Amino acid sequence: IPDELVFEIFSRLPSKTIARCRCACKLWSSMLRRQDFTDSFLTKSCARPQLLFACEDDSKYIFFSSPQPENPEDNSYVVASNHLARFPSSYSLFGCTYASLNSYLGYDPISKQLKVLSMKSTKVVSGDDRISADHQVLTLGTDNLSWRLVECCLPHFYSSRKCICIGGVLYYAASVDSSYFDSMVVCFDLRSEKFRFVNFMETVNRAMHESTTLVNYDGKLGLIMLEDSSNVTRSSKSFDLWVLQDDEWSKHVYVLP
Repeated sequence: IPDELVFEIFSRLPSKTIARCRCACKLWSSMLRRQDFTDSFLTKSCARPQLLFACEDDSKYIFFSSPQPENPEDNSYVVASNHLARFPSSYSLFGCTYASLNSYLGYDPISKQLKVLSMKSTKVVSGDDRISADHQVLTLGTDNLSWRLVECCLPHFYSSRKCICIGGVLYYAASVDSSYFDSMVVCFDLRSEKFRFVNFMETVNRAMHESTTLVNYDGKLGLIMLEDSSNVTRSSKSFDLWVLQDDEWSKHVYVLP
Protein backbone atom coordinates (compact mmCIF):
# COMPACT_ATOMS: atom_id res chain seq x y z
CA ILE A 1 0.00 0.00 0.00
CA PRO A 2 1.48 3.42 -0.91
CA ASP A 3 2.64 5.54 2.01
CA GLU A 4 0.21 8.32 1.05
CA LEU A 5 -2.77 5.95 1.42
CA VAL A 6 -1.44 4.53 4.70
CA PHE A 7 -1.05 8.08 6.02
CA GLU A 8 -4.60 8.89 5.01
CA ILE A 9 -5.96 5.83 6.80
CA PHE A 10 -3.99 6.46 9.97
CA SER A 11 -4.83 10.17 10.03
CA ARG A 12 -8.52 9.29 10.40
CA LEU A 13 -7.95 7.24 13.56
CA PRO A 14 -8.37 8.53 17.14
CA SER A 15 -5.19 9.61 18.87
CA LYS A 16 -5.44 6.76 21.41
CA THR A 17 -5.49 4.22 18.55
CA ILE A 18 -2.46 5.89 16.95
CA ALA A 19 -0.55 5.43 20.21
CA ARG A 20 -1.42 1.74 20.23
CA CYS A 21 -0.45 1.30 16.58
CA ARG A 22 3.01 2.67 17.35
CA CYS A 23 3.55 -0.40 19.54
CA ALA A 24 2.36 -2.90 16.90
CA CYS A 25 5.59 -3.17 14.90
CA LYS A 26 8.78 -1.28 14.10
CA LEU A 27 7.54 -0.27 10.65
CA TRP A 28 4.38 1.39 12.02
CA SER A 29 6.31 2.91 14.90
CA SER A 30 8.78 4.52 12.50
CA MET A 31 6.03 5.70 10.16
CA LEU A 32 3.78 7.16 12.84
CA ARG A 33 6.65 9.07 14.44
CA ARG A 34 7.58 10.87 11.23
CA GLN A 35 7.17 14.64 11.32
CA ASP A 36 5.14 14.78 8.09
CA PHE A 37 2.59 12.36 9.55
CA THR A 38 2.40 14.35 12.78
CA ASP A 39 1.81 17.57 10.83
CA SER A 40 -0.89 15.92 8.71
CA PHE A 41 -2.62 14.40 11.75
CA LEU A 42 -2.65 17.69 13.66
CA THR A 43 -3.98 19.56 10.62
CA LYS A 44 -6.90 17.16 10.27
CA SER A 45 -7.53 17.25 14.02
CA CYS A 46 -7.72 21.06 14.01
CA ALA A 47 -10.30 20.90 11.22
CA ARG A 48 -12.60 18.68 13.26
CA PRO A 49 -15.68 20.24 14.89
CA GLN A 50 -14.96 22.12 18.10
CA LEU A 51 -17.07 22.64 21.19
CA LEU A 52 -17.25 26.12 22.72
CA PHE A 53 -18.12 26.32 26.40
CA ALA A 54 -17.80 28.77 29.26
CA CYS A 55 -17.69 28.42 33.02
CA GLU A 56 -17.77 30.89 35.88
CA ASP A 57 -14.84 30.75 38.26
CA ASP A 58 -13.68 33.28 40.84
CA SER A 59 -15.94 36.08 39.52
CA LYS A 60 -14.85 35.51 35.92
CA TYR A 61 -16.30 33.87 32.81
CA ILE A 62 -13.68 31.63 31.21
CA PHE A 63 -14.09 30.56 27.57
CA PHE A 64 -12.64 27.26 26.31
CA SER A 65 -12.76 25.27 23.10
CA SER A 66 -12.29 21.53 22.78
CA PRO A 67 -12.50 18.92 20.00
CA GLN A 68 -15.71 16.96 19.90
CA PRO A 69 -15.30 13.48 21.45
CA GLU A 70 -13.89 10.98 18.98
CA ASN A 71 -16.28 8.33 20.32
CA PRO A 72 -19.48 10.04 21.58
CA GLU A 73 -20.84 6.71 22.89
CA ASP A 74 -17.97 6.44 25.35
CA ASN A 75 -19.19 8.19 28.50
CA SER A 76 -15.71 8.34 30.01
CA TYR A 77 -13.03 10.18 28.07
CA VAL A 78 -10.45 12.91 28.45
CA VAL A 79 -10.08 15.69 25.87
CA ALA A 80 -7.66 18.60 25.74
CA SER A 81 -9.15 22.08 26.13
CA ASN A 82 -7.85 25.32 24.69
CA HIS A 83 -8.18 28.44 26.82
CA LEU A 84 -9.50 31.33 24.72
CA ALA A 85 -10.22 34.26 27.03
CA ARG A 86 -11.72 35.40 30.33
CA PHE A 87 -14.05 38.25 31.21
CA PRO A 88 -15.53 39.64 34.44
CA SER A 89 -18.71 37.88 35.53
CA SER A 90 -20.38 41.29 35.81
CA TYR A 91 -21.15 40.73 32.10
CA SER A 92 -24.63 39.26 31.64
CA LEU A 93 -24.84 36.36 29.19
CA PHE A 94 -27.66 36.37 26.61
CA GLY A 95 -27.51 33.48 24.15
CA CYS A 96 -24.76 34.31 21.66
CA THR A 97 -24.08 37.58 23.47
CA TYR A 98 -22.73 38.79 26.74
CA ALA A 99 -23.76 42.33 27.47
CA SER A 100 -22.24 44.93 29.73
CA LEU A 101 -20.19 46.81 27.23
CA ASN A 102 -22.92 45.24 25.08
CA SER A 103 -20.95 42.69 23.12
CA TYR A 104 -21.77 39.99 20.59
CA LEU A 105 -19.88 36.72 20.19
CA GLY A 106 -19.64 35.09 16.78
CA TYR A 107 -17.68 32.48 14.80
CA ASP A 108 -16.15 32.87 11.34
CA PRO A 109 -16.10 29.40 9.71
CA ILE A 110 -13.66 30.48 6.97
CA SER A 111 -10.87 31.79 9.18
CA LYS A 112 -12.02 29.47 12.01
CA GLN A 113 -11.89 32.32 14.51
CA LEU A 114 -14.12 33.42 17.36
CA LYS A 115 -14.57 37.17 17.53
CA VAL A 116 -16.30 39.58 19.87
CA LEU A 117 -17.97 42.78 18.64
CA SER A 118 -18.29 45.29 21.45
CA MET A 119 -20.10 48.62 21.41
CA LYS A 120 -19.63 51.31 24.00
CA SER A 121 -22.91 53.07 24.74
CA THR A 122 -23.26 56.81 25.09
CA LYS A 123 -26.38 56.51 27.25
CA VAL A 124 -29.17 54.14 28.21
CA VAL A 125 -32.43 55.14 26.59
CA SER A 126 -34.96 52.62 27.87
CA GLY A 127 -34.81 49.01 28.92
CA ASP A 128 -31.92 47.24 27.18
CA ASP A 129 -31.70 49.73 24.31
CA ARG A 130 -28.51 51.76 23.98
CA ILE A 131 -27.09 53.98 21.26
CA SER A 132 -23.83 52.69 19.84
CA ALA A 133 -20.66 54.80 19.96
CA ASP A 134 -17.21 53.20 19.76
CA HIS A 135 -17.18 49.81 18.00
CA GLN A 136 -14.38 47.39 18.83
CA VAL A 137 -13.44 43.84 17.83
CA LEU A 138 -11.49 41.20 19.76
CA THR A 139 -10.21 37.94 18.25
CA LEU A 140 -10.21 35.09 20.76
CA GLY A 141 -7.57 32.36 20.90
CA THR A 142 -4.65 34.57 19.80
CA ASP A 143 -1.42 35.36 21.62
CA ASN A 144 -2.20 39.07 21.65
CA LEU A 145 -5.67 39.69 23.07
CA SER A 146 -6.22 43.35 22.24
CA TRP A 147 -9.27 45.34 21.14
CA ARG A 148 -9.17 47.21 17.83
CA LEU A 149 -11.53 49.91 16.63
CA VAL A 150 -13.75 49.33 13.59
CA GLU A 151 -15.69 51.99 11.71
CA CYS A 152 -19.48 52.15 11.76
CA CYS A 153 -21.15 54.84 9.65
CA LEU A 154 -24.53 54.73 11.39
CA PRO A 155 -24.99 55.10 15.18
CA HIS A 156 -27.99 53.04 16.21
CA PHE A 157 -30.08 51.86 19.12
CA TYR A 158 -29.82 48.14 19.75
CA SER A 159 -31.10 45.36 22.00
CA SER A 160 -28.67 42.80 23.39
CA ARG A 161 -31.21 39.97 23.43
CA LYS A 162 -31.98 39.85 19.69
CA CYS A 163 -28.95 38.46 17.89
CA ILE A 164 -27.67 35.44 16.00
CA CYS A 165 -24.51 34.43 14.14
CA ILE A 166 -24.94 32.67 10.78
CA GLY A 167 -22.13 31.77 8.40
CA GLY A 168 -19.66 34.23 9.85
CA VAL A 169 -22.08 37.16 10.01
CA LEU A 170 -23.48 38.64 13.22
CA TYR A 171 -27.07 39.82 12.94
CA TYR A 172 -28.80 41.92 15.58
CA ALA A 173 -31.96 44.03 15.73
CA ALA A 174 -31.66 47.79 15.96
CA SER A 175 -33.33 51.11 15.13
CA VAL A 176 -32.14 54.53 14.04
CA ASP A 177 -34.12 56.28 16.78
CA SER A 178 -35.21 55.50 20.34
CA SER A 179 -38.56 53.99 19.37
CA TYR A 180 -39.72 50.96 21.29
CA PHE A 181 -39.72 48.66 18.23
CA ASP A 182 -36.68 47.66 16.15
CA SER A 183 -36.86 48.76 12.53
CA MET A 184 -33.75 47.22 10.94
CA VAL A 185 -31.17 44.46 11.13
CA VAL A 186 -27.48 45.23 11.52
CA CYS A 187 -25.17 42.79 9.73
CA PHE A 188 -21.52 42.61 10.82
CA ASP A 189 -19.21 40.47 8.69
CA LEU A 190 -16.72 38.86 11.08
CA ARG A 191 -14.11 38.27 8.38
CA SER A 192 -14.05 41.70 6.74
CA GLU A 193 -15.17 43.42 9.96
CA LYS A 194 -17.57 45.64 7.99
CA PHE A 195 -21.11 46.77 8.83
CA ARG A 196 -24.15 46.88 6.62
CA PHE A 197 -27.75 47.73 7.46
CA VAL A 198 -30.93 46.13 6.14
CA ASN A 199 -34.15 48.06 6.71
CA PHE A 200 -37.14 46.03 7.74
CA MET A 201 -39.93 48.45 8.61
CA GLU A 202 -39.76 50.45 5.35
CA THR A 203 -39.74 47.27 3.25
CA VAL A 204 -42.68 45.47 4.83
CA ASN A 205 -44.35 48.44 6.57
CA ARG A 206 -43.94 46.70 9.91
CA ALA A 207 -41.61 46.94 12.90
CA MET A 208 -40.20 44.06 14.94
CA HIS A 209 -42.16 43.41 18.13
CA GLU A 210 -40.50 42.42 21.38
CA SER A 211 -41.45 38.78 20.74
CA THR A 212 -39.67 38.68 17.35
CA THR A 213 -37.12 35.85 17.25
CA LEU A 214 -34.03 35.72 15.03
CA VAL A 215 -33.39 32.21 13.66
CA ASN A 216 -31.14 30.37 11.23
CA TYR A 217 -33.32 29.39 8.29
CA ASP A 218 -31.32 27.11 5.97
CA GLY A 219 -28.21 29.28 6.37
CA LYS A 220 -30.13 32.54 6.01
CA LEU A 221 -31.46 34.99 8.57
CA GLY A 222 -35.08 34.47 9.50
CA LEU A 223 -37.43 36.55 11.67
CA ILE A 224 -40.32 34.72 13.34
CA MET A 225 -43.19 37.13 14.01
CA LEU A 226 -46.87 37.08 14.97
CA GLU A 227 -49.54 39.45 13.75
CA ASP A 228 -49.60 41.07 17.19
CA SER A 229 -46.87 41.49 19.80
CA SER A 230 -47.81 38.43 21.86
CA ASN A 231 -45.99 35.11 22.06
CA VAL A 232 -47.24 31.90 20.50
CA THR A 233 -50.15 30.52 22.57
CA ARG A 234 -52.96 28.00 22.08
CA SER A 235 -55.06 30.73 20.53
CA SER A 236 -52.41 31.56 17.90
CA LYS A 237 -53.54 30.63 14.40
CA SER A 238 -50.37 31.30 12.43
CA PHE A 239 -47.01 33.01 12.43
CA ASP A 240 -44.90 34.75 9.78
CA LEU A 241 -41.32 33.90 8.85
CA TRP A 242 -39.46 36.69 7.09
CA VAL A 243 -36.30 35.44 5.34
CA LEU A 244 -33.41 37.69 4.31
CA GLN A 245 -31.64 36.83 1.06
CA ASP A 246 -29.48 39.27 -0.94
CA ASP A 247 -30.73 42.08 1.32
CA GLU A 248 -34.33 41.37 0.27
CA TRP A 249 -37.12 40.10 2.56
CA SER A 250 -39.47 37.29 1.59
CA LYS A 251 -42.51 36.24 3.63
CA HIS A 252 -43.59 32.71 4.57
CA VAL A 253 -46.83 32.09 6.47
CA TYR A 254 -47.15 28.99 8.65
CA VAL A 255 -50.64 27.98 9.77
CA LEU A 256 -50.75 26.27 13.15
CA PRO A 257 -53.02 23.22 13.69
